[in-house]
Amino acid sequence: MADYTIRVYKNRDYNAVRMLFAEGMLEHIPATCAYLLKLPRAQFVLFISFITLLLISRSYLLSLVSLAVVFTAGRRLLTSEYHQYVDKCQREDLLDIEESYMASNNSYFWVVESNGRIIGMVGVQPAPRSTEVMVLRRLSVTKDRRHQGIAAALCQKCIDFARQRGFKVLTLETSMIQVAAQKLYEKLGFQKTDFRIVPSLIGRFAKFSIMTYEYRIKD
Repeated sequence: MADYTIRVYKNRDYNAVRMLFAEGMLEHIPATCAYLLKLPRAQFVLFISFITLLLISRSYLLSLVSLAVVFTAGRRLLTSEYHQYVDKCQREDLLDIEESYMASNNSYFWVVESNGRIIGMVGVQPAPRSTEVMVLRRLSVTKDRRHQGIAAALCQKCIDFARQRGFKVLTLETSMIQVAAQKLYEKLGFQKTDFRIVPSLIGRFAKFSIMTYEYRIKD
């Protein structure tokens, strides 16, 4: 028997939900750094930087230290982009969760509670200007409670809700580095339909993409 409960969002969950979202997003920073360092173009830039510094300084130590500074600056830029995205979301739908998700018949927000602690969440909203497409948003599960079927159960909640409301498609977005999430969605029957490059300096340089998945709802 599961030791958690999926229930409707309440106002007392506000701070926990916002914190869970922030923590989940910032967890992607190390994986994104690893992805960037594996790119041939990034390795080329680091190599050229090292050779240039070596020719100028004629010191291996100084060149390595300078290269470490460049790497640190790049990580800080990446971290700043993630924090800006979190801040943006917390100023938008997560600023007033009750209004964003609970004020309409066709939107909803669930949390997962275990021993008085919020360990997961997800929300759904109709796509803008659509009566057939519903969007799954803010799916997150705490790191210590993953691989226990919680995310799958939350996705199923969204699928069932969309079906009950008469929607034909449930759609979502995920990043290219969220491989486990992609596998989960595909296992549940979602299909990848599109992708877009993140319109930032790092996004364009690394061709870092956000992918769209769709689930076709059967009557």
